[in-house]
Amino acid sequence: MKSGSSTARRRNSAEDTKRRILDAALDTVIEIGYYKASSNEIARRAGVSWGTIQHLFGSRDQLMLDIVNYLADRMELLVGDAKIDGATLEERLACVLEVMAQSYDDDVYLVQMQILLELSANSRLSEVAGQGGQPAGGASDRLAQPLLAKALGDAAGISDLVFHVFLTFRGFLISRALARRIAKLPAGALHKPMGRGAGLPDDDVQRNLLINGVASTIRAEAKKHGIRVA
Repeated sequence: MKSGSSTARRRNSAEDTKRRILDAALDTVIEIGYYKASSNEIARRAGVSWGTIQHLFGSRDQLMLDIVNYLADRMELLVGDAKIDGATLEERLACVLEVMAQSYDDDVYLVQMQILLELSANSRLSEVAGQGGQPAGGASDRLAQPLLAKALGDAAGISDLVFHVFLTFRGFLISRALARRIAKLPAGALHKPMGRGAGLPDDDVQRNLLINGVASTIRAEAKKHGIRVA
């Protein structure tokens, strides 16, 4: 019995350490960038040795890929707990947008994309991904579908429409996250066409325009299929 308890404690301790390393690696990449986030710096921030990271992940490449899966798992939990309420389509879409914002309108998603882009261009990383299974970064559209099904009702049966709404919301949130990152750069670092001259648009105004426009599109497409959306 004692042996079983000791094994469980060691397993829990290893999982806690693994999560601490993943959080430290994620914060490191956000703060100093993907390429500067060395193995030693991640180990220092996590309060462990590089040997511990090797034991739990095998390599820095695998650690980076596990960050992608770690973030996907976090999004799955977020979506599973989300409630989409509202008497009108606009209110329900606003709920969906807020839930998606917690994953896409954030620096962590930019890190996820950076790792996936590196994966696509780096044969070594591709081999690591092949050995451990496909990274879960592409599962985000699948995870968003239950949210949209709650918001669209019967119109959620129009698969192309659901995917269009997902891409529209995701594009808005990612562009907003990128705009905020660009705005942090030193004055004069970018030319005006990159958006530094005009400043950032009002978030509330843009959000309302987006939701109203998407709601109008949903109603128009649903009507073609004989579906009424409240």
